[in-house]
Parts: sequence; structure tokens; C-alpha cells
Amino acid sequence: MVIKMVMIINAITKKVPKNVYKLIRSFVDSSMANKYLWNLGVRIGNIIRFTKFGKWILKVFIVEKGLSIELEGYRTKIIYNPDLLLEISVGKEVVFKAESFEKIATTYVESDGIFMEPLPLSELIEKFDFYINAVSMVLAQEQNKETNVN
Repeated sequence: MVIKMVMIINAITKKVPKNVYKLIRSFVDSSMANKYLWNLGVRIGNIIRFTKFGKWILKVFIVEKGLSIELEGYRTKIIYNPDLLLEISVGKEVVFKAESFEKIATTYVESDGIFMEPLPLSELIEKFDFYINAVSMVLAQEQNKETNVN
């Protein structure tokens, strides 16, 4: 008989300003269904913008190394890309930085306030990955159409 083991580690909790928490919560909780306008990307050059009016703007940048993301709202900016990985800033102040997926997987953000339970950063990354995969598929389809026309 093989006994399977699990590992348990303590989570890292990072207290962040309310506006950071509100941005992450709003973005993570927003539906991914096609019927919502914030899932309609508008392309301007090498930037694709998704906007949930009054809440957040997600920008997907088409760069040499792949796709890079900026999420802005509530005077907060969150950057996610292959080099930096994840950085959260309020104004010019960096309030959180993760350079490894292990740190992201074990970190929860929290803030003072009612109903502000700890929120795993891994949910934020999952949502970013949803948009990265969706944009990648659309770009690949565009590339195939261009190849077939030529």
C-alpha cells in the first residue's frame, strides 16, 4: 500500500491599501462570459484594451517576448509579464513584488474593511492567464488568415 502525502505550508499575507484590494477583487470577480462589454478587446496598434467602466482597464501589450499585462484602476497599477512577473503599485510606490510563481501561489492580499477576506494572488494570475490565452488564440487566428491570404 502506498501512502500519499500532502504538504502544508503557511500562507504569506500581505496587507495592501483598500484601493489595491478593491481592484483585484473587482477584476477577479468579473464574469468571463462573452456577453459582458469588459470582455470585448479593442486593439490599437500593439495594445488590446478591455475596460470595465468605472472599475478597471486591462491592457494586453503585444511584445517580442510574448504578451504583457497592465491592470489599472482605483489609482493602482498591476503589471504582469514574463520578465518581472508581478508588481503592484499605488502611484509611484511599489506595494508588492513577486518574482516567482511560488511566492504568488502562497501569497494572499488583505485589507482593513468589512467583507475583505484574504484573496489569493493565484486567482489574479488565473484571470490574467485567461486573457493572455484568449488574446493569443485571436492573434494566432489572425496570423493564419494572413498566411492563407498570401
